[in-house]
Amino acid sequence: MRAVIHHEFGNPAEVLGVEDLEVPEPGPGEVRVRTLLAAIHNHDLWTIRGS
Repeated sequence: MRAVIHHEFGNPAEVLGVEDLEVPEPGPGEVRVRTLLAAIHNHDLWTIRGS
């Protein structure tokens, strides 16, 4: 699966990158949900900046 990841804090335009990750297997009592799009909230950007 593709995921947007940051390994350090900073300007989101500079520190965010797309990475390919293994698809996690659901555990007992869990399900996998296919997500096509997900919004980024301003609180996400504050976290990425380290605020």
